[in-house]
Amino acid sequence: MIARTRLVSEVLTLLAVCSFRLLLLASCLLLLLVACSPQPLTITREPVTLRLVAADSCGSLAEELAAAYEEAHPWVTVRIETWNSALAEQTLRAGGADLALLSWPGETADDEEPLWSYPFARDGIAVIVHPVTPLTETGLAQLREIFRGRVQEWGGMVITVVSREEGSGTRAAFESAVLNGYDVTPTAVVMPSGEAVIEYVARTPGAIGYVSMLQLDNRVRALPVEGVLPSPATVTDGSYPLSRPLYLAATAEPTGETREFAQWVLGPEGQAIVER
Repeated sequence: MIARTRLVSEVLTLLAVCSFRLLLLASCLLLLLVACSPQPLTITREPVTLRLVAADSCGSLAEELAAAYEEAHPWVTVRIETWNSALAEQTLRAGGADLALLSWPGETADDEEPLWSYPFARDGIAVIVHPVTPLTETGLAQLREIFRGRVQEWGGMVITVVSREEGSGTRAAFESAVLNGYDVTPTAVVMPSGEAVIEYVARTPGAIGYVSMLQLDNRVRALPVEGVLPSPATVTDGSYPLSRPLYLAATAEPTGETREFAQWVLGPEGQAIVER
């Protein structure tokens, strides 16, 4: 009886040892299988710096687009320089930028290759006055007479014409739409940026100027032109008469990260920012 009990105990001990070894073997096999299974790849992108140059009227929009793109593409750093449209184009052609945001397509010289360009937004040119100015609306014909210097006062208030400098895309678009080949009055106050135009008009009763709709703020009052105020809706549907496209431009069709950025701007994410 004692021998039988000892035998049973030895058998149970042997089974326990075998079970432990089998469990250990199974665990090792499982670890081996896990180690050999395909693991998700983590791709580290090389840091990239994208150089943008923007016309003055596109500056704030370029900054918004760049910030959103950097957030979605953390390996990319976007650097922005802001000039007037002519200087922005010169910087691009000289190799100082990978991509430009231009407010007016410049004329191509005989010894220059045409730029690659594509419209990415529409902008309105707002006609602005000092808040106390009695003029409440205007039309293209009246604007032409004012900016030629042929109308010099309204409601007993002397008019001060404020214009942009040569090379400004906003000036080129305004003169194309309003002046019909005439020159702006030589008595006009000439400012180097849209912000400078706003500051001057805001502190000068009787002043009238023009800026990109993207630069408007409550320091000045925008006038309806031909009965229509500038707004995203009236610029998009064409009812506001002083509107123009804004362009992405490069010296050749973009490649690499520049192409990815251009496609992003033209895609749903970039256009959502543009529409705001």
